[in-house]
Amino acid sequence: MKVRDRFRDWNLLHKSVVAVLAALFVGTVFRMVLVIYAGFEITHEEVVPYNSKTVWSFIVDTKNRERWQGGLVDTQRLMGEPTETGSTRLLFWKQDYKTWHAVEQTTEVLPERLFATVQESDIDQRWFRLELTPEGPCATRVLVTEVIRPVHYNKRFWFFREAAEHDARWDASFAALGRWLARADGSCKVTPEPDTADTTS
Repeated sequence: MKVRDRFRDWNLLHKSVVAVLAALFVGTVFRMVLVIYAGFEITHEEVVPYNSKTVWSFIVDTKNRERWQGGLVDTQRLMGEPTETGSTRLLFWKQDYKTWHAVEQTTEVLPERLFATVQESDIDQRWFRLELTPEGPCATRVLVTEVIRPVHYNKRFWFFREAAEHDARWDASFAALGRWLARADGSCKVTPEPDTADTTS
């Protein structure tokens, strides 16, 4: 049976096709407008078996940060220390065969709890926020929130195609953070409390 034969009214088939095409067109236009000023948020959260003081040293110390944060290969100080609000530094990034640099400025700091920055480069603008929440004497919840806004419109429009790549970058970063934390001096150890129960008979 021909497709046309399934419709008693040929105009109904025609209208259905037009409606589908119109919906696709409207959806595409809506996305084109939506991404004009859009930023794309990536979050990653894990609980690591170390105290917040030890984890903090890998967040604000530039050499330690280069060891675990995926794609970051070098850091050069411009003004102030990373723990000072308003301080700036030059970050050098590498992804596959692509390299670029960005100027990063510290926007918020709460020692051993919060480190937030904004980065500006020729390819994107990024808002980076890392929060530490103690979960016990030897456990810290690490929450990373990264908002990326590509400079070029086509990169914003097709950003969803790179989402898995960014997720994988943070998976690798947290794995590296765990390895370096394991080597760190002062990794906390819980000393069991002595048994004070009376064992005498």
